[in-house]
Amino acid sequence: MSQRQTEFKASALKVAYDRHVALDLSELALSGNVIALIGHNGAGKSTLIKTLLELLPAQSGTFSLCEVVDGQRTRLCPHEHMTFCPETGAVFADIPVESYIKLWCRIKHDDALYYRHQGADIIEMLSLAPLLPMLGRELSKGQRRRVQTAIGFLTRPRLFLFDEPFDGLDVQKSHELAEIFTAQSTQMSFIISSHRMDVVERLADVVIVLKEGRIVSAGSLDRVCTELCAQSIHISNLANPSRLLTELRGRFPASLVNRIGDHISVTGAEFDLEMLREFVAQIDRNGAQMSSVKPSLTDAMNYHLRKMR
Repeated sequence: MSQRQTEFKASALKVAYDRHVALDLSELALSGNVIALIGHNGAGKSTLIKTLLELLPAQSGTFSLCEVVDGQRTRLCPHEHMTFCPETGAVFADIPVESYIKLWCRIKHDDALYYRHQGADIIEMLSLAPLLPMLGRELSKGQRRRVQTAIGFLTRPRLFLFDEPFDGLDVQKSHELAEIFTAQSTQMSFIISSHRMDVVERLADVVIVLKEGRIVSAGSLDRVCTELCAQSIHISNLANPSRLLTELRGRFPASLVNRIGDHISVTGAEFDLEMLREFVAQIDRNGAQMSSVKPSLTDAMNYHLRKMR
């Protein structure tokens, strides 16, 4: 099976709205099959996607996107190789979904019925058959996202850029869409922007964390989580978890301290294991057990966002 990745490089790249610099990437070089962009609202995720699509001009600097398949490199051009599904995309209000899909199939493949034969797998995977006779204005937000997603896949891009693909989807539909991304990953690569850390952690092999248009961390999930929060400690075998939770939050206010059942998780860079062990022993004399675990992306990002407040 072919190994397909997108190689993304940027150097001194700046994008500005009027005089406000919205994106400032000094140096970046990474590659992955599913590249996730994460960060707070206004971090620059959508700006970066639009820049890669050449919808926004760069004020200065350079960037490149290349597809790498079994060592063969092809430079990607937006109008030839990419598809974009925006967060606020819409479906034409007063025509049936099927007519809307036919229009795109005619534009991209010169075949209005492409979705019935070569694209039938996409219609089936996204369960669109019941939606085909409905008008665009009759669709829920989640249903519109499914139609937009189908259009994207039906264009058969080499790189699918997707802004908030899981917005408006319930847990089950999010799971199904993640499965589709995984199934399609042998045919294309993805750059996705999302606030859903649980899904990003499952899908992405590379993560870019943005803050005010600059890169905070970029690389593998393990690297990004460690750079964002340093460590995560699980504490168990407690006599009084509620009391310890309160004491830990008072002693380490900058850390992320959560209770999970009878266990407590402490995430952050403000302590070491020995310091934490001594403090817990003073509060809870039940012989607490501690273990260092890989921080989850959810905890790492929650800790990162706490520091920004």
